[in-house]
Amino acid sequence: MKANELPDTIQAIIEQAGGFRLNGAFAYIGANGFTYRCAEPHGEYRSSRPSKLTTEAGVGFVDYEVGLQCGVNGKRGHRWTLIVAYEPTDVYTVWLVEGHQGRSPSTMVLACVRDVYCDVLQALIEGVYDHAIAEHNQGFIPLS
Repeated sequence: MKANELPDTIQAIIEQAGGFRLNGAFAYIGANGFTYRCAEPHGEYRSSRPSKLTTEAGVGFVDYEVGLQCGVNGKRGHRWTLIVAYEPTDVYTVWLVEGHQGRSPSTMVLACVRDVYCDVLQALIEGVYDHAIAEHNQGFIPLS
């Protein structure tokens, strides 16, 4: 993923999270498999509705219009996903969700922090990850 080829809004999210540098949040959490949602490539583009957890055919997922999503190092055998959703009110919501066989939608959210300002996005992503590792993986980060 080349940051300069992404929509402006997605580039802003990446930069506010510390970029793809070694001291950025994405390196810290072992981010991989980036995807994004943004309808307009140029200028600031905000969602028309807030992000939310929803269920479709018994499968839970975070519904958002504008944002960045990636896998992170989580509990072995489980799939942890970080979502940074850009909300209509010019703030972010940071979601950390877990998906694996048998995980119910009502318990898949490991963390959801709303009303996150751009100047604290990196620290908040790192803090949410640290808390989830401590709570759900006994403080150990898997290396593979």
